[in-house]
Amino acid sequence: MEIQWRWLPNLWSWFVVCLLGIMSTPLCAQDEFAKELEQLAVKCEELGLRQQAEITRAWIVADRPDQQVFYPFQNIDHYKPAVNAPQLQKYWYERFSDIRKGEAERLYQQACQLTEDLPQAYRLLHRVLHENHRHLGARKILGYSDSTVLQLRPRTAKAKKAMPVTGWRSGEYFTIKTTHFEISTNASAADGVRLAKELEQMYSVWQQAFVEFWCDTAGLKKRIAGENGVLYNRRVHSVILFDEVQSYQHFFQQRGIPNQNSSGFYNANSKTSYLHPGKLQSNPWVHEVAHQLFYELGPALQNVGSEQNIWAIEGIAIYMESLQNFDRYVTLGGFESGRLQYGRYNALVNQFHYPLDRFVELGNQELTSHPDIAPLYSQCSGLAHFLMDGNNGKYRDSFFELLRKIYTKTDSAGSLAQLTRTSLEQLSREYHEFLLISDQDLDRLRPGTKLKVFCAARGDVTDKGLARLKAYPELTWLDATGCPITDESIPLFRSLPNLVEVTLDGSGVTDATVRVLAELKNLEQLDLANTQITDQAIGYLAGKPGLEVLFLTNTSVTDKVASDLETMVNLIILDLAGTRMSDAVVEKVKSSLTKLK
Repeated sequence: MEIQWRWLPNLWSWFVVCLLGIMSTPLCAQDEFAKELEQLAVKCEELGLRQQAEITRAWIVADRPDQQVFYPFQNIDHYKPAVNAPQLQKYWYERFSDIRKGEAERLYQQACQLTEDLPQAYRLLHRVLHENHRHLGARKILGYSDSTVLQLRPRTAKAKKAMPVTGWRSGEYFTIKTTHFEISTNASAADGVRLAKELEQMYSVWQQAFVEFWCDTAGLKKRIAGENGVLYNRRVHSVILFDEVQSYQHFFQQRGIPNQNSSGFYNANSKTSYLHPGKLQSNPWVHEVAHQLFYELGPALQNVGSEQNIWAIEGIAIYMESLQNFDRYVTLGGFESGRLQYGRYNALVNQFHYPLDRFVELGNQELTSHPDIAPLYSQCSGLAHFLMDGNNGKYRDSFFELLRKIYTKTDSAGSLAQLTRTSLEQLSREYHEFLLISDQDLDRLRPGTKLKVFCAARGDVTDKGLARLKAYPELTWLDATGCPITDESIPLFRSLPNLVEVTLDGSGVTDATVRVLAELKNLEQLDLANTQITDQAIGYLAGKPGLEVLFLTNTSVTDKVASDLETMVNLIILDLAGTRMSDAVVEKVKSSLTKLK
């Protein structure tokens, strides 16, 4: 039905009356906010505003027990209609904004009453600005005046003097300045500006996540009370961004520093982070800048973690790499965090667990020179995720206190057990329980999550839960070791064309699944150990040139597959232990595959 625009004022009145008329039942404030939004969404559907209904329903960000949500300040009006948008859309936005302004005021009053939990008050005030970025009270407390908001924007200039540390001459590089960072780069100005924006966002998230670490809570308390107070001694952090990986590597080679293959490097002596664009598409640079913030906004004592507890310093920086940007909010942590997958894999598949009583004793030199450095780093990652988010953040405050002790050099190898009031043996058990996931966890994945690697090993993940991964065609590694999945997951594998590595050890898949996996063009590693496959499965894989690793351990394949295996000429690893193949045939196959290790 065509709407007569001359009736729109009356229509809007009816629109509002309908919304207000069903709010008579008393509700708790948060439930009332959700109900008001749902009522608005229903009315939008009745009026044919489907997109606005979807936006309204998706506005409230769901809580998760294993993940934190933060709201970096953004001086924008989300979803504001264009000037020439239909009038109904403008009416929707007016009501949408009014509902959120009401919620902002409620949250503001709640924050002002949290005098005994000032870190939570600080975080809550950012939620206020998420609902109403013009809220004067919240902006004043947090220091977001019009002038400081302008300073958050990157300001770019061609350098007018040489930079001795890099050898860049005047005019050969750019300087990009924001409120908290100064970036020098011989890359493009656009690259520098993009990094500056990401750094400011990361800075806001770091501040909200670790209020206890940097904030003068007495100053925050004064501000909440309407008095003047200083939150912290602001400083500008130095970052050097090289134009390409080779320039970065050459810089460190010249100085004899053996970290030229790293994703970034923070030098505590010069208080500078060195980065390169090869890693700016993901989050490894966050790792180095996290080190920088903890060090420079803390006591800045030399050689922290040199004697013990280096795991916590590295672990919390890896935890920061889990940062995911969902446009109007950011998350940290979560069972799907990229680096946590390797922690889960090494602990539950490789059965790697460095005893905690020895783990906490490791200093920086011992960790970086350890022959098991890769799995040790994955344990740093896993343990940090556990202490931050396990059991609904049960140990988070204790972990914060441990970090404070480490950065003030008042820690000991016994600090973790002392601060958590839990034995290391008990922490180890709880950590392993934390690593296990289920279908319920997969149901919590947020729309828009970036997921390239995923390990569900030993978890209670079924075909139904795994099907949630259809939304992530960019996935390159999937490990379902020991999971009760079957050939019902064939549609999933068909939807993941970029898979490079698949592990199905101990699952219930059969030849039918292998037939689909054989069609994956990028497949390089396949683990079918302890499955019900037969000789037919190997026939599907015959002649696959990209396959480099194949595990057939404890399967029923026989000598008949020898000729098919010999066509996989690029195999580097082939495990035939526990199969029905004779020793002589196994030896013949392996001798014909010249690349086997």
